[in-house]
Amino acid sequence: MGDDTRFRDRITRDRLLLAVVLVVGIAGTGIVRRQLGVLGFNDLGRLVFIFGYGLTVFAVWYGWIRPLDITGPDAEREVPPSGSSVEGSDGDGSEDATDGSRGDPTTPANDRPN
Repeated sequence: MGDDTRFRDRITRDRLLLAVVLVVGIAGTGIVRRQLGVLGFNDLGRLVFIFGYGLTVFAVWYGWIRPLDITGPDAEREVPPSGSSVEGSDGDGSEDATDGSRGDPTTPANDRPN
């Protein structure tokens, strides 16, 4: 009797509705498509399946996926601006270039190694 209550607790109205939408939207449209093909309406069957499957995907997205909060981490952390790199910087803004090849303004362009 204890297992029965756990099973009932797992089947919620939301999960049951999702199962019905998936069965009707995928299996149901597939069965209708097959029967229309047998009756000689193959093109109509294809349209029924395409629209039924598409509406099922939309219904699942709209009802179950869209409401999920799938945002990234908070924006409070320090993010470097685009084009800059955290590597190669020791935190004070100066770069660690000993040969002048990384844009040292005191080294003339023709003295820089290629």
